[in-house]
Amino acid sequence: MAYFLASIISITAAMVILLTRYTADDSSINGEIEHMKTMISIVDGSVNTYIEAGESLETVTAKTLKDNGVFPENYVVPPIVGSDNNKSTLSFPNNDVIFQIIPNKDDSSSYEILVNMTENSALMSKARFSESFIGREYCGKMLFGEFQTTYNSYDETDKDFVSNSGTNSDGIFACIVYK
Repeated sequence: MAYFLASIISITAAMVILLTRYTADDSSINGEIEHMKTMISIVDGSVNTYIEAGESLETVTAKTLKDNGVFPENYVVPPIVGSDNNKSTLSFPNNDVIFQIIPNKDDSSSYEILVNMTENSALMSKARFSESFIGREYCGKMLFGEFQTTYNSYDETDKDFVSNSGTNSDGIFACIVYK
């Protein structure tokens, strides 16, 4: 009888713990992930507009999109040093995520996006999840692109994104988008 009573007490205690377990409020990261979906859609839509205007994927960069009036005035494309337009970046108002758009030198029917979300504390609080989810769902499925989780910088000599000790949780990844 004592064994039976002890079993019931332990099962009850385990159920109380499981049912009242504290779960963190993920509303901030969920909101930021949805915001990322919108921003990635805007970048791809802007590239589509650029192409439909008769331009080529071989010249697409954040600077050329801004210079051709594809981006509104409130999108931030800082001035670049030198003449390499591939170094230009894009950030949206009131957001810390930085996008770098370059032509894909290996395939003229595609372009590449480097996404740097290291300054976004909500996304970086669960960096491995954020990077993996955004890459798989938005790059892979939504844009039919190729997710490159370890690419984390732009090589000026090679004019391409490369992996310099990139990881799947550093908050930086690339996406090759095919058109």
